[in-house]
Amino acid sequence: MPRRDEIDATLATHFAWTFVPADRHELAAAKVEAALGAAKELPGEQPEPVMADPAEDERRAREAASACRPLAEAIAAAWACADQPARLRLAKRLLPRAERLGFSLLGLIEWPVEAVRLLRLCVEVAPRLSRKQRERVAFVARLVPLDHAETADLLVEVARAGDSALADALFSEDDWVPEVGDESALVARLADVIDEGPAHASRAVAAEIIVQFERREPAIPALRRALRLPSFGVRARALDALATAQPCAVAADDLVHVLRDLVAHAPPEAMVDDAREEDEQLFAGAVLAALAHVQPDDAAEALLDWIDAENDSMWLDAGWATEALAIGFPETGAVMADHWLKCARGYERHKAMAAIEKLPTEMAEPRLRIAASDPSSLVRESARQQWLQRFAQTFRGGVDSLLAGSLMEGPPSDRFAARLAVIEGRVEEARRAMARVLFAEAPDTEALVLLLQILADDPEAREPQFSAPTEGWPVKVVERFGSKGVAGLRALAARFPEPESFGWMRRLADLVERGAIAREDTGPLRELAAKHVLADDAGQIDDALRLLTLVGAPPELLERVMALALTDDLGAWEARKLVAAWPERSIDARLVSNMALALADRDWSRLENASWMALERDVSAARVVAQRVLELVEETDEAIGAASVCTRSLRARGVLDDAWAISALGRPQSPVCVVAARVWRGAPAVHGALEALLSSTGRAGASAAEAAMSLVNAEPGLSPRDRRLQSVLAAAPPPERAELVVGMCVRGAPFASVAPYLEALFTSSDERVTSMLVGITGWMKTPKAMAMFRQVLPRVVDAELRADIEEQLGHVPEPYWAEG
Repeated sequence: MPRRDEIDATLATHFAWTFVPADRHELAAAKVEAALGAAKELPGEQPEPVMADPAEDERRAREAASACRPLAEAIAAAWACADQPARLRLAKRLLPRAERLGFSLLGLIEWPVEAVRLLRLCVEVAPRLSRKQRERVAFVARLVPLDHAETADLLVEVARAGDSALADALFSEDDWVPEVGDESALVARLADVIDEGPAHASRAVAAEIIVQFERREPAIPALRRALRLPSFGVRARALDALATAQPCAVAADDLVHVLRDLVAHAPPEAMVDDAREEDEQLFAGAVLAALAHVQPDDAAEALLDWIDAENDSMWLDAGWATEALAIGFPETGAVMADHWLKCARGYERHKAMAAIEKLPTEMAEPRLRIAASDPSSLVRESARQQWLQRFAQTFRGGVDSLLAGSLMEGPPSDRFAARLAVIEGRVEEARRAMARVLFAEAPDTEALVLLLQILADDPEAREPQFSAPTEGWPVKVVERFGSKGVAGLRALAARFPEPESFGWMRRLADLVERGAIAREDTGPLRELAAKHVLADDAGQIDDALRLLTLVGAPPELLERVMALALTDDLGAWEARKLVAAWPERSIDARLVSNMALALADRDWSRLENASWMALERDVSAARVVAQRVLELVEETDEAIGAASVCTRSLRARGVLDDAWAISALGRPQSPVCVVAARVWRGAPAVHGALEALLSSTGRAGASAAEAAMSLVNAEPGLSPRDRRLQSVLAAAPPPERAELVVGMCVRGAPFASVAPYLEALFTSSDERVTSMLVGITGWMKTPKAMAMFRQVLPRVVDAELRADIEEQLGHVPEPYWAEG
């Protein structure tokens, strides 16, 4: 039985509304249910249903009214008091009196004006109340019956005060709308609060109250303007009010704006407090609701950018963005869901599930089939629940068919199904014990497939299992199962190929590089990597190309790899290494041809890439073209990169010697001087020539700066305190000066030796200059350097360099989001 000193929730709900007049039962009942809604039910016997006694109801109503009469008179007196300090004292005294009345406060329904004014007085004194007293106000607000048009004034005052706790208490009963007289007029007044404040907290509460009313038209312009305010709480509530209006009042440009701004400015950290988490949740739901009505193309782009940004948010994660795409742009959402379902980590695969739930049945059904057999219990159980809801039947499936299909030749045995149930269970010790048994049964195919199920399930969101409790499992799979184990890991990488970097493809390359996989067993891996590189939707393919460099590439891959190798795109460096190691000599002529064509077109970047591959393969014809490149470098600085590649290779093969370098360094007006300084950096044979070059004015001081960089970066290098460097710095062009300053600072140059040049360098708008300086602050930690950083920071143009300085200063940048 319930304890005697506690109110029984069931009895209170039944009786409390009975002692007010019959025509106001609904209002009173709503207040009681709101007060008891969060009450925890006590264990014990449930009371027998009690029939209402009209006479008893009338008696209780009279008692409640009688108990409230003195309070109503005190409220009227406090309200009439013109002396502000006295008024506040009287108002504060009302609060404990009202609290002591408890449910008898419902008797204030006989004094509707005083009932509203009690809460208005509470709003007045709220800034002077303690936390405990504010909790009492919320309790009273849940019980006080509001049945007068003056409630509109109360709601506006609550909004202006930014009292979200009181607003929550007033509207704690779902679907309850107070009597406010002219609803449109109230909404218009609340719209004024959204526009005028006085604070963002006021605007947020005003938007919360507007949501409680259907007639939101007067507030729509103000709500749309609020979407441009730098308060995430206001923005979330305004978007919610617009998205849930009938009809939806979110315009296409509104949605695009809030999503693009979300990418540019991640929301405040939701883990800080419950209010921020609520803001995120509200914003997330509002975007989903809006996308059901407006689907601007730019919104899809913004959502994809948000996924790429990889911000850590509690509600606004990549799964939410994928769900939003599924609602507004089903085809794009389906593609993203496919991406997540291919990820190596189970928690990432789960990001697809909310999106699949929003997809049309014809698009959801094949994806649910895949997810319902996923090795991860998190993904599998969610998919099977969705299957049951969509098709009203239990999903019949077992092991992941895409994973096991290439390994199992026939249907699984009964024992397989029983073991699978253990693996799919959540008892970790049982899974480990089963794994030990399965390893002992190698090379049994069914045992291998079950082990792969465990490897593919990473419940703790680890990278593919190389860490405890499965340390070394992939190696163990290869050792115990041999070529069949390699085929199993290949099936795992084919089933979960994403992300290409830091996923299973990289793990396979690591195993090959470590010698864990024998050369004769690499055929399946070669085929998989080649397939990945040739795929139309291939993203980052660095790891696949690295694997092919280790195991050899099939001939049909040459065109794709060659085309990539000649560019500077993602994966191009790995592609160049693969081409350089290509066994067929037939490609030598193509590489030389590419060098010649790029030289003729003055395509210096393409020339540099083609030259590196051809010279790395030691193609004799390439050396001829390289000599021509050295002739052309005399004409333009743009050829310095390609000429340096050619010179480095020619030097390594003895075609160019130290005498050539000394001769080139003696021509400070020519770009070939720079080439020699870079290629022979630190070489003792040219040390004298480099020192002589320090006094040169060739190429507007750039040649001397290149010589200085060569000497400073040598081993052993020129001391950064060397006085000759000051004249070199003073005469050098800004890009070369920036590079030399960095080299000197890394080698321990005193701040005073570089200080005269730092302000101009840090405030430069030339990307060639600022890109050199990123990271230099870590080498300059003296008080004078810190003072200089603080002085130049407001004028630093480059965003990355500015962030670098701010981090060094411990400076917290002004936040974009302004709450409060």
